Amino acid sequence: MIRISILVIALAGVSGCSKKGDSKPAVVKIDKLGVSLDVPGGVEVGDGIGEQSAMLQGSGIGAMQVEIAKAATPLSEAKSDADMYSPKNLKTEALPDGWTLTFENKGGMGTNYWVDVRRTIDGKNFKCGTTGGDASQATAVLAACKTLRKAG
Repeated sequence: MIRISILVIALAGVSGCSKKGDSKPAVVKIDKLGVSLDVPGGVEVGDGIGEQSAMLQGSGIGAMQVEIAKAATPLSEAKSDADMYSPKNLKTEALPDGWTLTFENKGGMGTNYWVDVRRTIDGKNFKCGTTGGDASQATAVLAACKTLRKAG
């Protein structure tokens, strides 16, 4: 019983964790990439698809990936790539160190929401984003990717 109480107390102090339904952003540090970002709700950080990537999962964001990209991708190239998905409501935003691209498309299971953010931080190119079926989670991922910064 004492061990369980200690575990509960220890988990309550973990950075990036919060109560279910808590929409206040928490700072989540991704040690292996040397960055952090602000994400709503409780988030688990795990390995991403590539060696230099991380997957974040939580109720406020669904699933998103942050990775170190090999090279900077021009926005024009990303827009061209998006064309294959017949994008609707395509929006872009210039950032001081990169850009954002969001759009929707119809798939076999309904509407998909795409978020692609590219940033250059501390001399490294980062890709941050998601593809999912929930508009509010896509909005939260976009906001989180805009807060991506060098971990301090």
